[in-house]
Amino acid sequence: MENEIIKLNKKRYRFHIIAEKAKIETLDKELPTNEVRKYVSNGGFSSIGFVKFIADRTKIDSLIVSTLRVGRKHLQVLDVLKEQGRLGNVIFIVGSVMKNDSDLGKSYKYYDDLFAVSPKNGWQVIVKNNHSKILLFDTDKGKFVIETSSNLNENPNCEQFSFEKNEELYEFYKKYFLEGVANGK
Repeated sequence: MENEIIKLNKKRYRFHIIAEKAKIETLDKELPTNEVRKYVSNGGFSSIGFVKFIADRTKIDSLIVSTLRVGRKHLQVLDVLKEQGRLGNVIFIVGSVMKNDSDLGKSYKYYDDLFAVSPKNGWQVIVKNNHSKILLFDTDKGKFVIETSSNLNENPNCEQFSFEKNEELYEFYKKYFLEGVANGK
């Protein structure tokens, strides 16, 4: 046997918000205070796991999400958190590729889902040429920032996260996204 190759079926990640949150809780139990926490996940959890982690510890009054895409199941988690009173206003800044996928008739229809759920909850959607992944949380326990490589959809790979309580950084990003990006600057 000189050269051989074996092909195996790719294992599909199955989204489970409770499992994702539990994996984060094995690393941390409480919200950060005066430190910056760094995480790397090999597909075990994604950005939505952190949203649930935070919502279980404090009410999220407002959330600004900058991401390429928002997946259907992740949007359902946000919708449930809204119904439970754990999440208030949300502003999504999504990549134009998300809208383009829908316009081209791609099967997952994430954009259509986002525009079905957002008006019902009073949430805002801004479509821009965007590839950043930032989550800004204004909560009863302060302002938190997550900088990550993880989109808000069901496809976590090897992802990194930086999580901190930091009002100055929160305001920096908020100003950039709401005044700069939203206004086309």
